Amino acid sequence: MERSSSARASELLFLARHSDQPGLVIGEFERFPAGGVYDDGRMRFEWGNIKTLVEGKLHSSAQTTRITERAKSLYHLDRLGIKRRLEVEKLHSLPSGAISGGLGSVKADVLVIDQDGKPYYVSFKEKEGFAKLGQVSAKTQYGLGTLQGGLSDLDIESLGVPGKFDYSQTALTANEFSKATKRDRILAFYKKQHAAEWDHFVRRRNEKAASELREFAEIMCKDRGSFVEFVGTTLAGSLRNSRDFYVVIGDQVICLSPILSHLSSFRWRVTTCDSSTQNKHAVLLSIGDNDNTYTLTRIEQSFEGKEADVIQTKGIIYHCQQHPRDGANYKKLLLDLRNQA
Repeated sequence: MERSSSARASELLFLARHSDQPGLVIGEFERFPAGGVYDDGRMRFEWGNIKTLVEGKLHSSAQTTRITERAKSLYHLDRLGIKRRLEVEKLHSLPSGAISGGLGSVKADVLVIDQDGKPYYVSFKEKEGFAKLGQVSAKTQYGLGTLQGGLSDLDIESLGVPGKFDYSQTALTANEFSKATKRDRILAFYKKQHAAEWDHFVRRRNEKAASELREFAEIMCKDRGSFVEFVGTTLAGSLRNSRDFYVVIGDQVICLSPILSHLSSFRWRVTTCDSSTQNKHAVLLSIGDNDNTYTLTRIEQSFEGKEADVIQTKGIIYHCQQHPRDGANYKKLLLDLRNQA
């Protein structure tokens, strides 16, 4: 579930509140919604295309949090191009890929650099309602545990698809076919012309993925290092070992590093149970001590793009979801552990 534009506007309010005159910064956001730079003499703000975030959404006074009183350079990372992200990494001597990595490896929504050059990578989670944790669409290792997303077990080169064919031999329109990658064109042909074989592959891959998901959940329960790596990667991506990664929930700022240290303690018990529906395999991962139990996430497996008339054939995707909507979920766990620190 994607965050609403109103909720994502809180990221801009968060940046603006670091200025002594936040209204001026908000005014610049609204004047240049396609992207811009604003320097108030003490700090510099930079942002990409924020058109969907600024219309009537930047006048709330709810966001008053500052992550530091010594901010110097502040970046809203959404839609800040990859070339510029690479430049920012080099400018501030950040780890390679810290804000320019691929899908799933970058979890920060904003970047703040203080006057000493210290970075603050900040991820925002909505306090109310659902807050998506992420998804796994390729083979990903978490210590001893593995989630194998994508189209493993399928050798596209061996499908016997002819070298030349057109859209009429698929279930795609001419326009869809022209936009599809070579790989997706081949799969579109195969899905249409070899429907029975394709259905068999999807069924077999779903069964294998369900078995792999159950095995993964058991490893998370048995091996604490793998569990902590999964939590860190899910929340912080490639920055899971950084002491500079923060999660903001409402007006609470939470440094992730001490949270992961807490979870490494064997006072906690990790448990799992089946949470499948009629159509989707899923498991719950929970963690608790003698006093409280929290559901960290619901991992739901789906095969996306199996239909013949769908352009992108993604294969197995593992969706890491918030569960439950309210109560003892991962956000409450983070907030409670922050208060114990």
